[in-house]
Amino acid sequence: MTQPTFQPSALQRLCRSGVSALAVVLTGAMLSTSVQAQTADIPQHDETLLIDSGWCTNSTGSAQVIWSDLIEFPDATWVRLYFDQVMLGPWEGTDARAMLRITSLDDFAVQHLDAVTVQQWGLSSAYFNGNAVSVELLAEPGAGPCRVVFDHATVGEPVGEVISSICGPTDDRLPSEELKTCRLLSIGCTGWLIDDPHHQFLTAGHCKALGDLSVAEFNVPLSDGSGNIRHPGPEDQYSVDNSSVQYHYVTIGDDYCYFGCFPNSETGLTAYQAQGEHFTLDTAAPPVQGQTIRITGFGTTDNSVPREWNQAQKTHTGQYYLHSGTQIGYQTDTSGGNSGSPVFNETEGLAIGIHTHGGCYNGGGYNSGTAIEHPGLQAALLASPRGVCAPFDLAVSDLFAGQMATVTATNANASSMVYFTYSTRGTGATEVPALGVRLSIANPVLGGSSMADNTGRAELQRRLGNGLGGITVWVQAAQAGMTSDVVSKRIN
Repeated sequence: MTQPTFQPSALQRLCRSGVSALAVVLTGAMLSTSVQAQTADIPQHDETLLIDSGWCTNSTGSAQVIWSDLIEFPDATWVRLYFDQVMLGPWEGTDARAMLRITSLDDFAVQHLDAVTVQQWGLSSAYFNGNAVSVELLAEPGAGPCRVVFDHATVGEPVGEVISSICGPTDDRLPSEELKTCRLLSIGCTGWLIDDPHHQFLTAGHCKALGDLSVAEFNVPLSDGSGNIRHPGPEDQYSVDNSSVQYHYVTIGDDYCYFGCFPNSETGLTAYQAQGEHFTLDTAAPPVQGQTIRITGFGTTDNSVPREWNQAQKTHTGQYYLHSGTQIGYQTDTSGGNSGSPVFNETEGLAIGIHTHGGCYNGGGYNSGTAIEHPGLQAALLASPRGVCAPFDLAVSDLFAGQMATVTATNANASSMVYFTYSTRGTGATEVPALGVRLSIANPVLGGSSMADNTGRAELQRRLGNGLGGITVWVQAAQAGMTSDVVSKRIN
């Protein structure tokens, strides 16, 4: 997504005087760590922000910064902002845009939020490293009055003690760079991309039940020398679509969550489009027959390994130990923050479950998860996906020779191109490397393309030839990384 260029301007003085940055410390809301359910403690607290930009306008002929402020918390390790109101249009009679630009003073990471993406982020920002951010209100010529009212900031605190479930006397996990696994915040968990229609996410149910599941972070950097987490830039952070979340948490083997994230506010890409990889799910966890199980995730560490590894991505393999009902067990090292990790069968190359609970200790034991065949999980995946997880659907109008035909795709990736293809040869398998998909029709022909709107809807209209009556066509839509269902219609 190309961002317009804005320059600071004396127009900042045109705003009605906003309240200066004043932070009042509230009681620290520390996330608790469960001995069994393996979430991670993310030390943090909230601070009230009494900041109001007032109504601001741009009356010049060029894009301008029309308001700005610096927000600083001296002892914070990271900062995330929350807003009470953000008014950035749209305005009747103009296509002019306005947006917020938030910049970390630690590493100069930047996030842009417009009228759509600020709602997708739930009136909040990404996570920013360091103790200070600058916030600017930007407007193009012709934009109407803009205003931002802050509510509070959540700020990071230094890390404390950790609880682990290491299978044996030593922590044998090593740093890894798996592209399809992410860190979940604000509760410390792990998530992973799967092979559902939109390549969305699985994690543990208690990651939602016990805390706030709001942001997925990919390409996570190492922590600092004291073990305090560091965040990737906003281009690698994705806001969870709350309407998509389906979770269940009762006990070991009965603990899962299926959810999706909105496209990235900076790149416009989905997590799968950016990362380019996903796990393939097995149909069921297999019987125990000596398989090797890999667990990759963002677990905590103690002082026996470098502190920089704390809640950064690490991986380990161990023996497959148990399959009883919908519970699976394995002797693979984990710790708090590993909840939600994929349970990956190295022998077959398939994900067989979701890691949820620790049970290993110095003398043995095993860690546990929920098997992929759990009926509730399968129902969520196959029968009732919601929000951005809903399947990429295709509808084709009745077809008549010599008349207009309408093809409509819904639940596509918003603001991305949709390609409409058809075949007169029936179903088949056709690879399209440029999109990274396999079409399910034989000898496909591109009928046209259309950009999906911000709800994921795209439409194409074409007039059919006069001599096509009696022919059956098979129609399928495609986007980067995903395809719709196939619809067959006879031309009347």
